Amino acid sequence: MKTFGVILLSCFALTLLIDVTNGSNSFTIDYENDRFLMDGLPFRYIGGEIHYFRVPQEYWFDRLFKMKSAGINVLQTYIEWSGHEPREGVYKFDGNYNVTRWIEEAQKAGLYVLLRVGPYICSERDMGGLPWWLMKYDLQLRRNNDIYMKYVKQWFSVLLPMIKPYLYQNGGPIIMVQLENEYGYYSACDNSYMSSLRDIVRSHLGDEIILYTTDNPGLLACGLVDDVFATIDFGTNTQPDDQFKTLRAHRASGPLVNSEFWIGNIDTWGTQHLTKPVDEVTKWLDVLLSYDKNMSLSMYMFHGGTSFGFGSGANNGGYLPRPTTYDVDALLDEAGDPTEKYRAVKNVISKYAPVSKDDIEPSPKLSIGPIDAKLEMDFTQLFSQQFWKKVDSDSPQPFEYLGSRNGLILYSTTIDFKSTSPSMLTINALRDRAYVYIDKVFQGVVSRQEKSLAIPIRAEKGSRLDLIVENQGRTYFGDEISQHKGIFGSVTLGSKTLTKWSHYFIDDWEDFTSLLKFDANVPKQHSGHNSKNALHPAILKAEFVVPFTKTYDTYFNPTNLSKGFAYLNGKCLGRYWPTNGPQITLYTPGVWLKPSPQVNQLILVELEDPPCLISNGTCQLTFDDHPTLNGETPVNW
Repeated sequence: MKTFGVILLSCFALTLLIDVTNGSNSFTIDYENDRFLMDGLPFRYIGGEIHYFRVPQEYWFDRLFKMKSAGINVLQTYIEWSGHEPREGVYKFDGNYNVTRWIEEAQKAGLYVLLRVGPYICSERDMGGLPWWLMKYDLQLRRNNDIYMKYVKQWFSVLLPMIKPYLYQNGGPIIMVQLENEYGYYSACDNSYMSSLRDIVRSHLGDEIILYTTDNPGLLACGLVDDVFATIDFGTNTQPDDQFKTLRAHRASGPLVNSEFWIGNIDTWGTQHLTKPVDEVTKWLDVLLSYDKNMSLSMYMFHGGTSFGFGSGANNGGYLPRPTTYDVDALLDEAGDPTEKYRAVKNVISKYAPVSKDDIEPSPKLSIGPIDAKLEMDFTQLFSQQFWKKVDSDSPQPFEYLGSRNGLILYSTTIDFKSTSPSMLTINALRDRAYVYIDKVFQGVVSRQEKSLAIPIRAEKGSRLDLIVENQGRTYFGDEISQHKGIFGSVTLGSKTLTKWSHYFIDDWEDFTSLLKFDANVPKQHSGHNSKNALHPAILKAEFVVPFTKTYDTYFNPTNLSKGFAYLNGKCLGRYWPTNGPQITLYTPGVWLKPSPQVNQLILVELEDPPCLISNGTCQLTFDDHPTLNGETPVNW
């Protein structure tokens, strides 16, 4: 274990908390002088973005305190509908989704809040933060149609009354509320939809709250809403004068705001790790802050955190799945530690606003292992478990029609005709990755990301065809957010369409480990297997004791594995894919570990056959005291 300094707390945040709730509690726009007024006085914000659903709740105040210490006075944050209503009519407002506590923690840290209520948020999240179950219905998302708006109204009728007591005029920290997100990018360009959102939100929150939109400067025509304040977003290497001139062509007055000043970069599985240089960020931050004394901005992201579980989505343009990490080269790294960029940005902000003199140092980290993860169930044993739901239909059904949120579905059928040998198996509209088996023998992988949806196989009449399909994350941007997952089309062998499918699935893979029943009496197959006699998808289990009576953050290193999902003590750390990179390690919060002498349990759903699994059914793994996010990636991607 490395030893580090301890964060030095002070009365800095508590002093500023008084400012948040003092005065006449009014926040308005002075259009005549192009500025905000707080309690009648000019107000400018230097903000940053953090998302509660990407940070363990035990660490919320720590991240917000570090934000305040850097001179930030406003937290901008999304509300993620899909996390709060994971199944239709079932709401979650506890744990990491206790959003009112998140707002209270921000106020305690001395921060005002800009609340981005959606319903769509993008944020590289699965389906852009919209609930997956909407895709059970024939509807058009982000449009003013009866079915979609019915569910939006229902959701806002639950959320917004909870939010209202936290508005600034009611003594809380929320000074503005954002409608939708970058709607100008969306092809629908439905002005009646945006107007309806405005009216719904005002019906719950009142006319006093300032509503705002955020859009790319070149796409304002479809993003603007009457009687709603307009802001824009842009990153470094961009002259602010050029961007704000475009805004002024649409809105002649009001304070200038860059709601997302992009200071980092976002990775994709299988492509090079991306960053944004410190000197580039500080140069253009200084340019922005000196541009206009009344101009406000929010940095995206101040702290990215982690898309735990199956929260990460995929970009369009050929399908680009995002990794589990949301480090995004932010000011605080994935574990919440200050980076070189944090210190440099804080130095720039000090020219324009007060910053704390507190020394904030990295938190301690653990190194554990090696530990042995042993095979518990192979492909056949896993799908013989009693917890699988089974649905039969003539054609293959997508995840959403079956009621399955994420993870895997087994599609199975019997080939009832004689085919040529070999014959081409084609999966039309595959979303996203399928492992192909004939009579339990692995044939290969077809993948949407690799643009390969067909594979030659040898099969006899009466052979069983199994397709294990992985949902790698729903698209979060553009018109493709409305695409179903799984198989949404025909499967053909040669010229014939395969019918009479059975589907094996569970509702939500976040809770997968709670369903597993391990039987010590069932033999574990491993020795003598080769790539054709597939073990995968296989379940591996490791049990270990942390060598300390106190736990700290660490990073699970699955280097000896191939691709899959990792669970620690019942919590899903996320997807791993070290054979593709660039992310190798998975951030593991210390609060999810059990201290000595308690036993920790690591469960792995390994989707492929790494050499260690094939050779003896045991894979050695470690937890590292540092992250590895820039691993080697395929040269052709």
